[in-house]
Amino acid sequence: LDAGLYLQENEILWARNGKTEHIISVEELNILGAHNYENVMAAVALCDGMGVPMETIREGLRAFHAVEHRIEFVCKKNDIAFYNDSKGTNPDAAIKGIQAMNRPTLLIGGGYDKQSTYEEWIQAFDGKVRFLVLIGDTKEKIAKAARNVGFNDITMADNLKEAVQICHDKANAGDAVLLSPACASWDQFKSYEQRGELFKEYVRAL
Repeated sequence: LDAGLYLQENEILWARNGKTEHIISVEELNILGAHNYENVMAAVALCDGMGVPMETIREGLRAFHAVEHRIEFVCKKNDIAFYNDSKGTNPDAAIKGIQAMNRPTLLIGGGYDKQSTYEEWIQAFDGKVRFLVLIGDTKEKIAKAARNVGFNDITMADNLKEAVQICHDKANAGDAVLLSPACASWDQFKSYEQRGELFKEYVRAL
C-alpha cells in the first residue's frame, strides 16, 4: 500500500509519511492465518494511535497466543507441529483452519453428524493435506465425500487417541497435525472444549 498496514510475504509493514516501516515478521507470532494477521494489523494501528511505543506493541504480539481450541498451537514433537482447532465444528469454520496451515498437514476430522456437506471443505485442502484421519459418526460420510472429489489418502480411527497416534506415526519432520473436525463433538465428547483438551493431553503424552 502507499499508505497503511499490509502483509508482504512474511512481513507486516506500515507505509506512512513516505516511508515503509517493518513492524514484525509473522514467523515471530504464535498465531497462523491471514484472518489473524489482519487482526494483528488492526491491533497495531489501534495501539499506535493510543500512543503505545512500537517496541511495546511488538512485545505484546510476540507474547500473544491463540484463543484456546481455535487454531491453538499445542507443541512440537520431532519438528511436527500440533494444532488444536476443536472449535472448527462445521465445514466453514474448519476451512479457516486449513487455510491457516503453513506446513504439509495431517488432518483429524469427523464427529457428530449435523447434516453438513463436506465437499467444499475437502476441496479447500488445496494440496496442503497429506492425510485425512477420520473419527466419529461422520467418518464414512466424509470419506465418501472425499473420494467423490478425488481425495483418497484417508485412514479411519476408532477414537481421538488412536487418531493422534496415527498422525504422529505418519508425519514427517516439518509437517503439522491439525485437529479441525468440521463436525460437532457430541458423539464421543461432552463438548468441543473436552475434545480439544483430550487432544492436547494425547499429544503431550506422545
